[in-house]
Amino acid sequence: MRTELLYLEDSYIKEFNATVLEVKDNGVILDRTAFYIGGGGQPYDSGSLFFGGKECKVVGMRREDALHIIEGPLPSPGEKVHGIIDWDRRYKIMRTHTSVHVISGVAYKDFGVIITGNQLYEGRARIDLSFENMSKDLALQIIEESNKVIEKGLEVRWYYITKEEFERRPELKRVNPRLYEKYERIRVVEIVNFDLQADGGTHVRNIKEIGKIKLDKYESKGRKNKRIYISLIP
Repeated sequence: MRTELLYLEDSYIKEFNATVLEVKDNGVILDRTAFYIGGGGQPYDSGSLFFGGKECKVVGMRREDALHIIEGPLPSPGEKVHGIIDWDRRYKIMRTHTSVHVISGVAYKDFGVIITGNQLYEGRARIDLSFENMSKDLALQIIEESNKVIEKGLEVRWYYITKEEFERRPELKRVNPRLYEKYERIRVVEIVNFDLQADGGTHVRNIKEIGKIKLDKYESKGRKNKRIYISLIP
């Protein structure tokens, strides 16, 4: 990928300057961007690009080449642009994403189960867990324990490890490890003294920023798949 993904180093970048590398398919590819490109259950960012006194809306992102899908006038190749992401939306999704890591950590440590799928929204999420036997009471227990963890105010940090180290760390392989075969370096998100996961998304710096998690719904989706729906209380 030709685009430098700024959010991988700093999830709190709200604005950035960039140069247009290519214009195609009603969108632009930039040399650098703070817009999340989507993936791992986390939706892409929205916002605006400004250039030459004009504004265009970023209404989508194409993951494979970081194409910013544009509504409005298109800048030209080589043109300088100023990007501003929809921060309110992004921050809600960041809080939600980190809350799912807390829930995943509790489920893994206390019950030995993993998340098999998830979808993040603004302040809410759908989470699938690999339980064979689960009840609404057990789901509530996991959420209650997750809220106790949040109250500890643990730091969140992200960094890279080698593929070789990743292979030696079975606790990091809670998603399909084949997803990481093409990477020489694996990005890890750590909730300090609590949880480690391979992850390419955006997160808050301290789990206190999450607020409080509320269980909205529980349902069984099969013998080894139980689904919960959660939302955040600021």
